[in-house]
Amino acid sequence: MTEIAPKPHEGSGLSPCQPWGFWATTAIGLAATAAWFAAQLMAAFVALAFLGVDRNASDFEVQTLTAHALTIAVVTILSMPAPIAVIAMAARYARCSAVDYLALYWPRRADLIVGIVIIAVLLPLGDLTSYLSGRDLVPPAVVDAYRSARSSGTLVLFAVALIVAAPLMEELLFRGFIFPGYARSRLGPWGAILLTSAGWAVMHVQYETFYIVQIFVLGCVLGWLRWSSGSTLLTVILHAIVNTVALVQVAFVVERAG
Repeated sequence: MTEIAPKPHEGSGLSPCQPWGFWATTAIGLAATAAWFAAQLMAAFVALAFLGVDRNASDFEVQTLTAHALTIAVVTILSMPAPIAVIAMAARYARCSAVDYLALYWPRRADLIVGIVIIAVLLPLGDLTSYLSGRDLVPPAVVDAYRSARSSGTLVLFAVALIVAAPLMEELLFRGFIFPGYARSRLGPWGAILLTSAGWAVMHVQYETFYIVQIFVLGCVLGWLRWSSGSTLLTVILHAIVNTVALVQVAFVVERAG
C-alpha cells in the first residue's frame, strides 16, 4: 500500500490508520457535504431572521446586500460542527483517532518552509494570469462581501470566517478525510490529488470558471503538500495564508477606491 501519512508522533501510543475505501469515502464525504450545506441553509435562515430581513419587502435585495457579509460569516462558522461530526464519527468507526485519520499533525519546519515558498511563488503567478486576461485580481464576489462587511461593521467576524473557519473546514473534509481514502484506492496519491482538487474547486460556484480553474491548481498544490508532508495542518495553515492575502488585496482595492 502507498504510505500517505507519517507514523504518529513517538510516545502517542496511536497506530497508523486504515482509511475507508473509495466508495465508502465518497459516500461519507457526500454525507458530510450534505450535512454541511443543510447546516449552512439553516444558519442562513436564522441569520437573516435575526437581522430582520423581510423576503417580501420591496427593498429585499438592498437588505440582503447589507446583511451579506454577516450572513456569510455566521453561516461559515455555525455550519462547521455538522460535517465535522460526520467525518469524526467515520474515523471512529474505522477504529482510528480523528487526529490520525485526518493527519492532524503539526508539520515539520522544512515542510512548512517549502509550502510557504511555493505559495509565495504561486500567488503572484495567479495574479499575473488574472491581469493578463483582463480580470480583477480579486473575484467580484469577495469584493462585494468585503464592502458589505465594512458597511455593517462586521469586518472582524468576516475575517475570522475567511481566514480561520473556511480553511479549517474545507481542508478537514477534502485533504483530511477524502484524500487518504482515495489515495489508498486504485486512484493512488496523484489521482486523489486531482479528484479532491476538482471537488474542492467546483464547490466554489460563486466564482466564474477562470477563478475556479485557479482554485483547482491551488488545490493540486495543497494536495501534493498534504501527501509529501503527511500533515493536513500544513494545508490548513497555507490555505489560511492564501485567504489572508486575498483579504489584504481586497481591502487595498476597496479602501483605495474609497
